[in-house]
Amino acid sequence: MMHTILKCGAALAGAALVCAFLTDPAALAGDKNGKDRPGLTGVWVQNGGEVKIQFADKNVMKIFPHGDNEVIIVVCSYTLDKQLVQAKITELEGKEKQKAQKVVPVGLEFNFRWQVKDGSATLADVKGKNADALRAHLEGDYEKK
Repeated sequence: MMHTILKCGAALAGAALVCAFLTDPAALAGDKNGKDRPGLTGVWVQNGGEVKIQFADKNVMKIFPHGDNEVIIVVCSYTLDKQLVQAKITELEGKEKQKAQKVVPVGLEFNFRWQVKDGSATLADVKGKNADALRAHLEGDYEKK
């Protein structure tokens, strides 16, 4: 009888764990209030730099290398896997988009680590083939605007 009770208890615990994961994957990591989630929403401005990143629509990220100046806007699609953002440049906008195409061409794929804590974010570990220019401009600390 005790064996059956333990077996049923384990099954219920497993089902609860699966439900928690399906409804809130962060719950498995102990993040019940969302504070440690990547926070891919809003507009972020690099501390001590010009770069502005806007998480515009679902899975659309816009990078403004010169801040509010819209000389070049790098539009990317992205997916999120835990704290690793996989991005692909889908479009270039702005009056200097032809020059930018040589450095950050449409189709360029890259990834980076994005971590938000207490209203600040860190963008680090930019990787990808020909992503050196992105790494040099993007890596750093950001504040939500």
